[in-house]
Amino acid sequence: MSQKGTSVSRRKFLMGAGALATGVMAMGVVGCADTVTGNGNVASAQALPWTYKKLDVEKVRKRGYEGYFEGGCCYAAATALLETLREDNGSPWDTIPQDMFRYGAGGAYSWGTLCGALNGSLAVINLARENHPELGNELVGWYTEFPFPTDKHESYCNIPDQITTVAKSPLCHISVSTWANAAGATVNSDEKADRCAKLSGDTAAYAAQLLNDALENNFAPAFTVSDEYSHCMDCHTGKDSVFDNQQGKMSCTSCHDDHTKE
Repeated sequence: MSQKGTSVSRRKFLMGAGALATGVMAMGVVGCADTVTGNGNVASAQALPWTYKKLDVEKVRKRGYEGYFEGGCCYAAATALLETLREDNGSPWDTIPQDMFRYGAGGAYSWGTLCGALNGSLAVINLARENHPELGNELVGWYTEFPFPTDKHESYCNIPDQITTVAKSPLCHISVSTWANAAGATVNSDEKADRCAKLSGDTAAYAAQLLNDALENNFAPAFTVSDEYSHCMDCHTGKDSVFDNQQGKMSCTSCHDDHTKE
């Protein structure tokens, strides 16, 4: 065979092999897509919201406390709610991998952002209620004004009779620092861990109460922005405000001074 003929034959062979490979790849991708579509979680997941029965609030509270020592605040609150929902309702509440909530400890990998107890509780509320924005807003607002921890853990906690503080913020950084300073404790102390375990249980318990109220058509929003900082929002928060340059509903003075009183 001539060199020219050999070259043509090779070119035809490579072109044919390329077309065959492309076809195989295309069929493989289509087949894979069909498999994912047919068996993937997205295609088979039950539409939200998921139905549930009334929760035992105190069972949720104790589970939240205990769960903190297993995986932190976000894990504690989420699993306290999910375990109770799974026991009382079965599927689809038994399809959520609880370890996924470990990321939220310490305000997301100890970055001190949104309190993990709120983070985990809000995720479960989102699964359970179509009106989750109203319930979630109420939970966060309540958290910012509540004196944590409650005394409802006294019979089983490691450190009873702890001091309480009001964070005025949903941020882990402020919530923990405010309490630690008032208690004379360090952030990595056993005292702080027990406080946050109680807080995790208290937050999950209030989320359970909100879910119960909504289930029985008894939910009524109670949180309103405090007069202490509502005047700040007139200028800085919302499209109808003067500057519209701030997003949030928490107390402004938890981070900086009130310049209107200077």
